[in-house]
Amino acid sequence: MDFALTDEQQLLRETARQFVAKVCPAEKAKEWDEGSIVPPELFSGMADLGWFSLPFAVDEGGDGGGPVELIVLAEELGRASFDVAMCYIGVLIPGITVFRWGTEAQRDFIRAEVMTGRHRLAVGLSEPDSGSDAAALRTTAEDAGDHFVVRGQKAWCTGAGLPGTTIATYVRTGPREPKHGGISLLLIDPSSAGVEVRRTPTLARHILGTNEVFFGDVAVPKENLVGPVDEGWKVMLSNIELEKVIITGGYLGAAQATLDEMLEFARTRQAFGRPVGTFQAIAHAIADLQTEIDSARLLAYRAAWLLAQGKPCSREGSMAKLKGSETYVAAARLGMQVCAGHGFSTESVMSFRYRESIVATISGGTSQIQRNGIARSMGLRTY
Repeated sequence: MDFALTDEQQLLRETARQFVAKVCPAEKAKEWDEGSIVPPELFSGMADLGWFSLPFAVDEGGDGGGPVELIVLAEELGRASFDVAMCYIGVLIPGITVFRWGTEAQRDFIRAEVMTGRHRLAVGLSEPDSGSDAAALRTTAEDAGDHFVVRGQKAWCTGAGLPGTTIATYVRTGPREPKHGGISLLLIDPSSAGVEVRRTPTLARHILGTNEVFFGDVAVPKENLVGPVDEGWKVMLSNIELEKVIITGGYLGAAQATLDEMLEFARTRQAFGRPVGTFQAIAHAIADLQTEIDSARLLAYRAAWLLAQGKPCSREGSMAKLKGSETYVAAARLGMQVCAGHGFSTESVMSFRYRESIVATISGGTSQIQRNGIARSMGLRTY
């Protein structure tokens, strides 16, 4: 059993940490969030370092990285903010999915446009009436010969409103029963006639932005179908564990950075003649939080290792996502308490962490859904 990173993985971590310090420190991420700014230097910087091609095989034009490398990178980017980490993760996951299931033309598109950072992908899965119950989606794609006609609405589409973005959209092409059948994945250009993208006001996550997408008789060429028709559920699930693992890396980085920020405050803030961090009530709370973060990190890296070995990790991935997201929320809450009025000021990075953390236990699969999956692996079917 070896808990150490390889020399190459350690170099990746150091490079990512330097990138965050130079391009997107937490103060800069907060500024971008407050201004709903899409920073070109962030995406171009990631592309210049080859990170968008990292997980693809060398003989396919990539760099041959795996789940461990990806979680290392996500964790470091998360130190800036979780939204910064999602600027990477949110493009990468649909890119991997399209490359795995797509036609040769679609794979060429990923190589030429997505791996190079020239183009982005967003995912359209959730709808106003289907979130956790994703298979209940109602957006339809009617077969019209050489194209599909798409009608419906998507919600909570992260990054769908950014320029140079294609929406990987899950639609219903077949009967509603069986529930998980009859779903397909289409690549839809948001500039197509009949597509309307509206920004959704949210508490945080303003760099990528959250959007509603409306489809009114949108003609989508048949060549934009990814994977077999009516088997989109299988396509979507094919990278669900990897998504959980990488997202958890973002939570870990954000949680650790939150702890580091409150620790610095606790060491320097004086009260009753000494640093507040030397009071046992605060010291123990911070010590407990570091233990929780390290526990989440072990769960996440175990899941990443299992994936890298080609082993199943549905249960382990759910545990990691559950623990990582809950820990980020706990870190931000404690940070606000430790920093007190300084944290409550919207000028503080801690206030930004607090706003951003709230959605961690909701997006990417709620904590309740993760618990359902864990319980099911123990023989307890909850629904």
